[in-house]
Amino acid sequence: MRPIPNVRISDGDLFDSLSSRIRDVVARGAFTLGPELEEFERAAAGAFGAAWAVGTSSGTSALVLALRAAPLPERSRVAIPANTFFATAEAVLAAGHVPVLVDHDADHLIDLARLAELDLDGVVAVHLHGLPADMDGLTELARRRGWWVLEDAAQAHGATVGGRPVGSLGDAAAFSCYPTKNLGAWGDAGFVTGSSPQMEQALRALRHHGQTRPNYHELLGGTERLDNLQALVLTAKLPLLAAEVEARRQVARWYEEELGETGLDLPGDRGDRTHSFHHYVISLPACQRDRCLAHLAAAEISGAVHYPTPIHHQPAIEGRAVRGGPLERAERSGSEVVSLPMYGSLARDEVARVGEALRSFLGSVDLGEEGA
Repeated sequence: MRPIPNVRISDGDLFDSLSSRIRDVVARGAFTLGPELEEFERAAAGAFGAAWAVGTSSGTSALVLALRAAPLPERSRVAIPANTFFATAEAVLAAGHVPVLVDHDADHLIDLARLAELDLDGVVAVHLHGLPADMDGLTELARRRGWWVLEDAAQAHGATVGGRPVGSLGDAAAFSCYPTKNLGAWGDAGFVTGSSPQMEQALRALRHHGQTRPNYHELLGGTERLDNLQALVLTAKLPLLAAEVEARRQVARWYEEELGETGLDLPGDRGDRTHSFHHYVISLPACQRDRCLAHLAAAEISGAVHYPTPIHHQPAIEGRAVRGGPLERAERSGSEVVSLPMYGSLARDEVARVGEALRSFLGSVDLGEEGA
């Protein structure tokens, strides 16, 4: 039996289909700000229900530039979940704002009840693991409170709310196209979607040294452009996204068949919020989590942890963020979560192996045990 990795990328066929276009870009020496980027931006805007899309060098730069281009005064209080990838908090600080750390709900998403108690200027709604945040509730709350809302859709390409794609639900959205994402490039890549013409203009300047025309710098920007080679890859993969997400959802259905009787709280859709399954995350008592990972590893199955250390325990954040209330769930989740293998090419027999190994582990332990 071959090992089952946590992530598997299989893009060999795509390389063959793109080789002539890649050769053309190389022959022309046209690596930045060309027709390939413009083609991807048009396609991405259409795919994610936005008026425009602006390609960026990474998901982190998408977050930073979106927050810099937002109509937020300097040192705005911007709420983020305390359990997320570090880049979300990093981006708020890099844009000159103050992260307000908020606990999460039962689905690892920002808790609207906690948000409602806070004095804020903006919110970054992270669609963690591929499940959209409660955007209907958040949009209504933001409308009444005057908050600006950014979707962090780095892990949710292909997820929807009420039939609408993520990327079209907030004031703007930031996407990562890191190679492991549902829509993954062959290196670092990202983009921002939105509807405000003023924001689009600012983003296009900020990603290119603040230029609004050649050699005229109205803003302090940087080199945050999406290059034409990565744009080619993403344009080719964008029509395949729906099939990739459906394949991941089929894997999730297989996991449901394997694990539905175990008593675990399994991830899935929540009402009209559809999951795109970038990760497949379960939770175990903290005293059992590392034992479970070791048990899976012994069966040559790679589990992962997203994320072991919450934002408020990261050294770089100390003294630079504020807590928006107690963070009980965020304190616990890093020691409880396990990400099972999840990708569209995961085969039925591989899911069965994961299920068998996990059931074997669960049958050997007491999930109510509190000791080590």
